[in-house]
Parts: sequence; structure tokens; C-alpha cells
Amino acid sequence: MITFKEIKYFIAVSEELNFRKAAKKLNISQPPLSQQIKLLEEKIGFKLLNRDKSHVSLTLAGNKFLRDSYDITSKIKRSILIGKKISRGEIGTLRIGFSTLASFYILPDVISKFYKSYKGVELQLKEMRTENIIKEILDKKIDLGFAGKRIINKDIKSISLYKEKIILAINKNNPLSKKKNISISDIKNENFILFPKSKGTVGLYDKIIEFCKKANFEPNVIQEAYELEVILGLVSGGMGIALIPENSGKLYLKNIIFKKFKENSPISEIYLLIRTNEEDSIVKNFFNLNKINV
Repeated sequence: MITFKEIKYFIAVSEELNFRKAAKKLNISQPPLSQQIKLLEEKIGFKLLNRDKSHVSLTLAGNKFLRDSYDITSKIKRSILIGKKISRGEIGTLRIGFSTLASFYILPDVISKFYKSYKGVELQLKEMRTENIIKEILDKKIDLGFAGKRIINKDIKSISLYKEKIILAINKNNPLSKKKNISISDIKNENFILFPKSKGTVGLYDKIIEFCKKANFEPNVIQEAYELEVILGLVSGGMGIALIPENSGKLYLKNIIFKKFKENSPISEIYLLIRTNEEDSIVKNFFNLNKINV
């Protein structure tokens, strides 16, 4: 087996065509260098150098071997460089799952900041429901996720990236849409359209139910939907009212009016999720970058 050291020694002698100068360049004594070249020739089975007491030259085979040696060292140096970048999380692929809520505000900003610092990382984005984000993180099908729910799972750690209040989305033909100040108790007789509750999470569904209970009523939930566009579409069609994150009200849909509550309404949060014992440098870089910015 030829070693990288032998290749390095051969290149030095070939460039200097002088064992003494080559040894000085390599910072070793001349006898070990001569022995290494001789050993290399024995290993490969042909002569690399013509040498006598006053002259050293490359054989024809030695010339070809030198060109190949340059190619080998170049590839090794490139492999080391790439290996270091991979180790530091500077190149590779990052698979990201995100919920509908995350895509409207926090995701574009977070992705943009990461890309500016780590342009060598390919980002693969996939929209999915929160329960699927959790499953695919644990199954290592994705590397991290953005979800609008706090996850209760010892194998997943999270940080809250963004908070906003919940507001009312109501059809413009509903009499309550004309009311200046809306209280949670004003909507107790309305039909509710909500995001579904997910197992093992604390999300909007739980917060809205609790908000209503504090006003002494149970909401009449007639429809649940995962997609914000579907929920607002149903409100636009007059099917009921919805409680949504404030920035989601920037979506334009005809027939809908958005109103804030008089009371302190629940807070909607977007969480960044990764595996608890994550070792991948790219994932840790992404998580730590956002941890600093929180």
C-alpha cells in the first residue's frame, strides 16, 4: 500500500532533482528520504528516478507517475477541505418540514438569514402537518421542523421563534363585524372553524378552547381544517368565524373582516424543532443561529 507520505517525498525529489535539497525542503535527513523512494519503487515495481552521484532525473514512467501524484495530492487536499466544511456544517443538505402557519411569516426570514451564512447548504423544504413533522423528525426523514404548537416529547427539543396575538376573522355580513370593540363573550353563539388538535402538542386549538372557557362558554366547533386558506375560505363563505394568528390577517380574502379582542387574547407561537440528541453540524448550526436571534 502506497502512503501519502511516500507520494509527498517523491514529488519533492522530482521537483528538486536533488536528494539533499529535497530533504531540506521536507525538513528530514537525506538517508531516510533515499530509503523511502527506494521502498516506493519496490512497491510499485518500476524505477521512478535515474540517479548517480552527481545527477538525478525522472524516468519516462516516473514522469507519468509524477503527473498522477499531483492529481492524487490535489484530490486528497480537496477531500480534506470538503471534509472540514462538512464537519463545520458549511456544506450538505438540510431537510426542513414546516406547517402552514410558519410559512406566512417566520420561515422566509429564518431561511434567508441561514442562507446568507451557509450558502453551501442545500435547503429542501416540505410543507406538512405538525404530527407528520414530529414523526419525520423522529424517523430522520427530515432534519428539523417549524410548527405552531409546543411539542411534548422528550426526544424533541424546541425554541419559540415568534409570538403574536390571536384575532377574530369574521364575515363582513355578520352583524358583529360592525361592532367597534369585540369581546370573546360576543361570539359565544357563533359557529367556530378551528385548526384541529394534534396529539402530544399544545397549540392554537387548546388555547382557543381555554380562551372561550374563561368567558364561560364552550365554542360550537362545526368544522376543523389544517390549512389557513381553507379556514378563511369557509369564513368568507359565511359558514362561521375563526380565531387566527394576527399576521395571518394579512391574507386578502373577500368578505372577511379582522378584529382584535378587548381582552388579552391567547398567543400563537412558532417553534423550531430538532431531535434532542442531534449530532449533525448543519442542523446544530441552524438551531444555534436561531437560538442566538431569539
